[in-house]
Amino acid sequence: MAQNHGHPLAYRVHFAAIGWADRHGHAAFEPGRLAALLGQDGKRLSDQSTRNAVVRAKDLHLISPRSGAACLVLPAHLFQKAKGAPVPCRVHQDR
Repeated sequence: MAQNHGHPLAYRVHFAAIGWADRHGHAAFEPGRLAALLGQDGKRLSDQSTRNAVVRAKDLHLISPRSGAACLVLPAHLFQKAKGAPVPCRVHQDR
């Protein structure tokens, strides 16, 4: 979804954070990697456009204010940190 150009850039940044997050809610990217993910037709997004997309995602509270293009951080209200659900999911257990 981060590469789907039908979504606004700020949401694509959010999707990238979710898709690449580690168990602590941090998504680390090599220099230029986020810009490449957000780009189109093999061309990476400019550094300024990438920064603007990250700022907009912060403004919408989709990522933490501590985020930057090198490391997107999911806010605590969107991400359960360090451990999974307290009880395993038992979907379709009765079947």
